[in-house]
Amino acid sequence: MNSYFCEYSDLVAVWPHPVLLKHEQGDVYLMISYQKAYIETKWFGHITADDVITAAKVYLELIRKTPHPKLLNDKSAATGDWEDANDWMEYEWLPQVMAAGLKCFAHVYSENLFSKLSARDLYLRVIPDLQMENFLQRNAAKSWLANCNIEINTIDSAL
Repeated sequence: MNSYFCEYSDLVAVWPHPVLLKHEQGDVYLMISYQKAYIETKWFGHITADDVITAAKVYLELIRKTPHPKLLNDKSAATGDWEDANDWMEYEWLPQVMAAGLKCFAHVYSENLFSKLSARDLYLRVIPDLQMENFLQRNAAKSWLANCNIEINTIDSAL
């Protein structure tokens, strides 16, 4: 099992406070925040496959530290083609994140066609192993997550 803790230990150390990922120019492209009902990843600006892989590695370490079965992945404010990350997501990330406890993955589409196509490709790769749905609206994604059928021992006991 891969661990990215050393590489991202400074980010993991502040968790469950929000974690910000930035491009080299200093602009934030992702905020990861802990909500009682789910963990949220909120994307901004133009993103690449490398950005998605970095974010997935950080998220994996965060969920290992504080297990939570639900993820709201909101790319509505992002653009970019990140499909090149999907092989890595399917074969490397998915088995590890599922072992760490992820059960339900709600993805909010970007308006950007290339981003939508990347999300659709990932969806086809991860189902039926992971409960994942793509949404046009954030509220629909939140509603689906609230009703996602999982067995939870106690999420808050990990905090």
